[in-house]
Amino acid sequence: MAMVKIDGTKVKFLREQKGLTQLYVATVVQVTTDTISRWENKRYPTIKKENALRLAEALEVELNEILEEFQDEEPAQNQPVTEPPPSTDKTRSFSKIWPLLLLSATIGVLIAAITWFFIMHGQPLKISAKRMLPERCTADTPFPVSIEVIGPPEAVVAIILKENLPEHVVVKNTDPPLAPSGQKNNTLKWLHKAEGRTLFTYIATLSKPLNINDVFIGSAAASNDSENPVTIEGNNTIELSLHHWADSDGDNVINDKEILTVYDQYGDLEKLGIDIDLIEEIWLGSGYRWDPEKKVYEILP
Repeated sequence: MAMVKIDGTKVKFLREQKGLTQLYVATVVQVTTDTISRWENKRYPTIKKENALRLAEALEVELNEILEEFQDEEPAQNQPVTEPPPSTDKTRSFSKIWPLLLLSATIGVLIAAITWFFIMHGQPLKISAKRMLPERCTADTPFPVSIEVIGPPEAVVAIILKENLPEHVVVKNTDPPLAPSGQKNNTLKWLHKAEGRTLFTYIATLSKPLNINDVFIGSAAASNDSENPVTIEGNNTIELSLHHWADSDGDNVINDKEILTVYDQYGDLEKLGIDIDLIEEIWLGSGYRWDPEKKVYEILP
């Protein structure tokens, strides 16, 4: 059975850098969270190669990036150690890939030229913006709002994003971070460079029910067309309830589709202060309920 030596410190660093929980990694690798913890704490530095490959896949890196430095894979048991095969001819290898490199460089130059042409000739680079806002939340508990801005691919443009918040909505954190003067009263303002798909996310709480006219209103404008901002589409209101914000259909269960939506639409929520572990525990359980006295979500057995 092939075994490899992993570097637990690297594994932990990569997991935290990518905002992944031990539960998520354990699910992908098909082991327990205790096993992931032991690997990260170097209690089991040598593991099966197949587990190491799944671990690298979960961390979105190559296998050699989580191996101990200067350590190669251990040979299979009862197999003699053989010398590595002679290195291939680098010149021959390069001759095979240089046409692809040349093609990639040519495409990059063409895209840059087209982008430059449109900018220099006053043609606006079109953008769109959509707000992802939960349907409901519990009073005074944090919920995320994510605004997805889609710009032209392979073109970096400066984006001015404005979001006006309803009364009783309090912002706790933002990503990208706001400038010191980026929030005044109930208005958020970002000035940020964007390329392709960019997420602007903020964490907020709601203390009282919104009136019918209390809605989220925002706009986004590209640097070369700032006089014609686009309206942020998508959901613009949220109601108070006893359901967790990730429970989009309000059935007191977080199903597979709902937890995937959390990861896909709202970015790195753990960094912003959202309890991802709680959401995953509810997803793994049979349901949940809100305890108004303790002000916590209780997971049902």
